[in-house]
Amino acid sequence: MSGTSESVPKTQGGVTVVQPVSAVPSATLTAEARNRRYAELRERIGRPRLEVVGLPGRHYFWAPRGDSNELDRLDLLGYRIVRELDATNVLAGKAEPKIKAAGLREDGTYVLGDVILVDCDQEVYEFLMLDAEQRSNAQQSSAKDNFTFEAEKQGVPVFEVDKSKVGR
Repeated sequence: MSGTSESVPKTQGGVTVVQPVSAVPSATLTAEARNRRYAELRERIGRPRLEVVGLPGRHYFWAPRGDSNELDRLDLLGYRIVRELDATNVLAGKAEPKIKAAGLREDGTYVLGDVILVDCDQEVYEFLMLDAEQRSNAQQSSAKDNFTFEAEKQGVPVFEVDKSKVGR
């Protein structure tokens, strides 16, 4: 310990008592000040840690940074790792970030736990979602057609229900 710090007295049983000195205890605050403090806390806690407020026309995604196969797949789809160009000044509070997200590091990347922030054009993302939906619909249709084909091959009757006549 340095010579400027004071040792904290121990209580009976050897337990050290820590007294907060950085904040006014809520018991001594006025009702209005306490409500303001709680509102600030609710705002801070209520915001999801993975929330990203980014540039228009971009789609943001938290990708698993330890999975090189997934990062390669995302790269092939058009995603790139998001980098804050002036990260040092943003972290020092001297500049505003171009993207508002948690996890900014000195190298300019955004990392939270085991995920890293990547982005792609919104148009690319919408195409990927449309393509996935069409493939899903094709699989469902194909499964029904395959079932009907296999049942007819076995000589098993298949019935189609007219959904317009069935009450829901």
